[in-house]
Amino acid sequence: MNDLVIMHDKQAVTTSLKVAEVFEKKHQHVMEAIRKLTVENSTVRKMFGEDSYLNSRNQKQPMYYMNRDGFTLLAMGFTGSKVMEFKLKYIEAFNRMEQALKEQQVTPFKLPQNYHEALLQLAEQVEINEANQPKVDYYDEFLNNKGLITTTLIAKQYGMSAVELNKFLHAKGVIYKESGKKAWVLYANYAGLGLADYEEFAPNERTIRKTLKWTAKGERFIRDLLAQEGIKSNTQLAEEVALSEPEIEYDGPYFSASEIAWQLRLPNEWVKIIGELANREHLKPIFNDSNIFCRKTFDEYGRLRWEYTKYGARKIEAAINEELSKNVG
Repeated sequence: MNDLVIMHDKQAVTTSLKVAEVFEKKHQHVMEAIRKLTVENSTVRKMFGEDSYLNSRNQKQPMYYMNRDGFTLLAMGFTGSKVMEFKLKYIEAFNRMEQALKEQQVTPFKLPQNYHEALLQLAEQVEINEANQPKVDYYDEFLNNKGLITTTLIAKQYGMSAVELNKFLHAKGVIYKESGKKAWVLYANYAGLGLADYEEFAPNERTIRKTLKWTAKGERFIRDLLAQEGIKSNTQLAEEVALSEPEIEYDGPYFSASEIAWQLRLPNEWVKIIGELANREHLKPIFNDSNIFCRKTFDEYGRLRWEYTKYGARKIEAAINEELSKNVG
């Protein structure tokens, strides 16, 4: 449990390697969970920093640094008997490191005694300001955003759309739409509980609208509501599948997304769509390296690569035909 939190670029952070070690998970599975969190949300992406390390064979491999907020989001999906204990140890470690940072920053200010010292101090301050500007920009943006989470981001963790999650919350008496308006708002009995806030945006010069976004407390509230209805997150479902379905032996051919697209005579843009369809159909293994439909591999640069069995390829082809029929309709 040593060095749970370290100093990196003057911030208190931990690493995907350390998280994998502490929570007893494969590093590649932690990496995949991070990539899923960051794939479509710029706020979440700023909580993680991609880097690399040398493995035991002196090969360069990818890893992530993450701040307290990034770790909190990542660990939300972890389950197990000792998970809460590990989370608390991490929180304590972050608190200690951040307190140490604050104490280091409290230094006495020395007034310059002459013109030469004044010039040196000015030059030093300019250099410090320039070095700190990226961090200032990040924290300004984070504070302006109030650390709020979109309904879309929460919904995706459950394989839902924002529309579906909003309908669920409306049916539960949590949110509603005001007459003649498009925005969702909280019912009065939930309005003062710190669950959400509103952000204004301007779709054009003449219009200002507001959108409902959730605090961390609000996200936990939504998760509890979903759990009461037996609705589980993608991560929870994947863990159950991993425990109940061991890795299979498959000795047939494997196909990449580009190979499937080529065989079906589809243009290159379908390569990305095939990956999205595989996610939608839950073909990809999460905590195992392979299943009956798909396997995880890495290319020579350490980048994650998915390859599909003949069974996975058939399911993808069926999903493609379904999509094409929708477009025709």
